[in-house]
Amino acid sequence: MIEVAEALAERGAQGFLLSGGSDSSGKVRMVDFAEAIEEIKSTTDLKVNAHIGLTPIDEIQQLVRCGIDSFSVDIYGSEETIHEVLGLNACPEDYIGVVEGLQKSGANVVAPHICVGIHGGRIGGENAAIERLKKVEPDVLALISLIPTKDTEYHSVSPPSKDMVLSVIRKARADLPDTKLLLGCMRSKLDRSSEFDFVEAGLNGIVMPASSTVERLKGGGYTIKKRSVCCSLV
Repeated sequence: MIEVAEALAERGAQGFLLSGGSDSSGKVRMVDFAEAIEEIKSTTDLKVNAHIGLTPIDEIQQLVRCGIDSFSVDIYGSEETIHEVLGLNACPEDYIGVVEGLQKSGANVVAPHICVGIHGGRIGGENAAIERLKKVEPDVLALISLIPTKDTEYHSVSPPSKDMVLSVIRKARADLPDTKLLLGCMRSKLDRSSEFDFVEAGLNGIVMPASSTVERLKGGGYTIKKRSVCCSLV
């Protein structure tokens, strides 16, 4: 990890996303690399955005102390989704607990992520997840969406429709008026024609927008600010 980070710094990179597969409890075993992360933060100017999964509070505190700049935390509002899609024996409160643990431990940025249509392309617990976020008032919320992927159980389903995504954006904007609302990178990009409408519904930013979306936004009077970073760091 240190060698990769040094190479990124030499190339002029601003930072990187640190993630990985989760274990059977839903945790990404990030704490095993805490010393390496601390060295990277002390020897480079790289920003680190970490995706940690269901990490317990003692490990959360250790990760915050090692200097991670932002934390991306998946949020789910349906126990059925957690059991059937993720295959985990967990509940929605466990994921909100990670956000609360990071906030209480002094994390610089905590960016919850909600995946629209994760349960087979259908709307399920997304609105409930937003309801739970109201009590933690995140600075940033990233919305992503299901990407039907070859050789997975959902390879043949349709990605969530424009109306599904719009409904979640509108709910998030209404319930979290002071939260920066972003459309993240992990989403279906088969149809980019709705991106302008998503901004009109309340988005503050889009990761990798279509060039046609940018031009339409400019024509609509929007000021465009380009940032070459993970959405959690915008």
